[in-house]
Amino acid sequence: MRLELTDDLSLNEEQQSLLTMHSVLNVMNTVMMELLNLSDIVGPHSALEQAQDVVIRVADDLRDSERAGDHLTAADTLARELIGLIGEALSSQPGAAEREDVKQSLAGLDQIFHVLRVRAQELVDRAADPDMWVEYDIEALKRNFLEVFAAIEQNSHGGYRIVFNLATHEERDYFVDLEMSSFRGNVIRIPAVLQDVMRDLIANARKYTAPGGRIMAGLDENTERLRFVVEDSGRGIPGEELQNVVDFGYRGTNVQDRPTRGGGFGLTKAFHVTRRLGGRMWIESEPGAGTRVEIVIAL
Repeated sequence: MRLELTDDLSLNEEQQSLLTMHSVLNVMNTVMMELLNLSDIVGPHSALEQAQDVVIRVADDLRDSERAGDHLTAADTLARELIGLIGEALSSQPGAAEREDVKQSLAGLDQIFHVLRVRAQELVDRAADPDMWVEYDIEALKRNFLEVFAAIEQNSHGGYRIVFNLATHEERDYFVDLEMSSFRGNVIRIPAVLQDVMRDLIANARKYTAPGGRIMAGLDENTERLRFVVEDSGRGIPGEELQNVVDFGYRGTNVQDRPTRGGGFGLTKAFHVTRRLGGRMWIESEPGAGTRVEIVIAL
């Protein structure tokens, strides 16, 4: 079933702030999962508990646009504070930092903190003009998304691989096909915030697709419109629920057993941003047959 989403969203200030800060909230949730993982590996420690309290406080502050903005400008300080607390916990247990599982967790955290700094800077750069359009080198833009996939794979702790060559696709690998094109040649002009939307929708496609599945995504610009499409071979969504998928915090009845590290409103943000930019959004899905999301913005 294919449906164009047209209902207006009614969002309060807290919800709007969370949508704006969604990418940072996702990072905070991932940091928390890694802190809990470290606690499981090396045992409870007051410094790890303090680090968890810091993450909870920051995540809660993202509900308020002013406090959220303060955290954006202090992202590097936040990362260094958390790194210091983790180091304090590990130094209290001789040899802990040399364990392979701890090294893997630390490598994941290092990548997460890099993503935190990048996401925070992106939001700072467009704070004065949230809907600013930017010209990107297509290959550089694709590399940005490859880094996202690398972080997702790293944070799985060996649970799966993400591959981009069908010939290397094994039974439990995700195969991702990501293409970008523009009438401009090697560059493409898009709203900077669309990167957030694309990341959220691609991450959703991976999250609700079992290992071994496929995620296909494409971005194209011609002289009349900008179009983004992502589809997966995952769980799909019951037809009677498609109209509700952009409601704030809504999760399909067939995926509520699936743990999520996100805020649960990636589709809400995608629709909110699309409408704000004067675009249109469609969703097509069927349980057991995957989901396809399409966004078109007129130029």
